[in-house]
Amino acid sequence: MSTTADPGRWLYELLAPAYDRLSGEATLYAVARARTIELLQLRPGATVLDVACGTGRNHELILERIGPSGRLVGVDRSPRMLQRARERAARRGWSNVELVETDVTNLTPELLDELGVDPPSAGFDAVLCTLGLTVIPDWRKAWQAMRRLVQPGGRIAIMDAGYPGCAGQAGETAVLRPVAWLLCRLFAADPRRQPWQLIVNDTDNVVEERYTLGYIGVAAGTRSAQGRPRGTPAATRLAHRPDRGDHYASSD
Repeated sequence: MSTTADPGRWLYELLAPAYDRLSGEATLYAVARARTIELLQLRPGATVLDVACGTGRNHELILERIGPSGRLVGVDRSPRMLQRARERAARRGWSNVELVETDVTNLTPELLDELGVDPPSAGFDAVLCTLGLTVIPDWRKAWQAMRRLVQPGGRIAIMDAGYPGCAGQAGETAVLRPVAWLLCRLFAADPRRQPWQLIVNDTDNVVEERYTLGYIGVAAGTRSAQGRPRGTPAATRLAHRPDRGDHYASSD
């Protein structure tokens, strides 16, 4: 994919050496990231696919849950971001992490096999994408690839930045929208996409939550054996959850 069609790729190539210092992880994303991985309901020995894995920020949290008998595959389109993820894995001595460079929108079991990754025959136990779908140009196609690669009954999760559906909804401090827009654009993200709605529309047993003054969305669900017919979203409810910190939550 050319950088003209995918401007985010060259930006992340440029940012890669300093990305972990510049991203504002502790302030903006850390709590939401941990909750996203918690919602995958991982067990020891699980197989996990991390789509648009970047520098591997998710990997320690995932490996704590799946243990040495589990398996983690990370996919990203940026060679330099992947190099940072490889360095992280080497420093920590993780031997059950596989990292591959490819366009996630075309990801299939056959492509993984061509890239030297033996895909689970029934699909991955869990698939996630954090801070990726607001950047990937053909983000809906990337979502379809995620759904294909998780096994029926497996969990899918998304964490991303963006606006709620209506100004002031879900705990949003609406006056900060210009700041949120600027931060998103600095990292080539589109805050209008609301990719967590894909989970709500296309999976079962949905949990949806908001963090960081309403600007970080987290959602997770289960892929059903039959798949949800288009146009029949999961029933959800929206409620403030002060007992769990600064976020709003909804679920089936």
